[in-house]
Amino acid sequence: MRKLIGMLTLLAAAAGSACAAPVDEARLYLRGGQGVKVDLPKAFSLFQSAARAGDPHAAYYLGMMYQNGMSVARDTRAAARWLEFAANRQMPAAMFALANLYLSGDGVKRDEQAARRLIEKAADLEYPDAVMAMAIGLRDGSMGFERNEALAETQMRFANRALKQRPVGGM
Repeated sequence: MRKLIGMLTLLAAAAGSACAAPVDEARLYLRGGQGVKVDLPKAFSLFQSAARAGDPHAAYYLGMMYQNGMSVARDTRAAARWLEFAANRQMPAAMFALANLYLSGDGVKRDEQAARRLIEKAADLEYPDAVMAMAIGLRDGSMGFERNEALAETQMRFANRALKQRPVGGM
């Protein structure tokens, strides 16, 4: 009996670790690889389930799928909702994507100040694309930033270093 309980415990632990990575599984279906073919509807379904369960990474991917019309009709309002969910949970990639929606007014009311706040938060979290956007905003006096060439230059150097160190396939 002890042997059976031990085996069941091991099986439950293995099942738990497999279930702990629905976002990783969804990414495989999104990008393909490791013997898995791209299956956008499957990726969408997995991201949607995980996002509804509160996973901010899944919410980010779901938002991007809505924004780009991947396996679902393009819906920038739904994209903004999911990106906001992820951004509120400290996901810098979601902050940056949502900032771009605010800058374009796509799915949300155009709001440079909201975009700036999100870009600054993502830059504070050292998200390279946000650091670069902040540098450009400071250089040009755009995106709600006051023109500051000295700070823009510092930010640009930091962004270039961060971009070089970014892992391949990273978020």
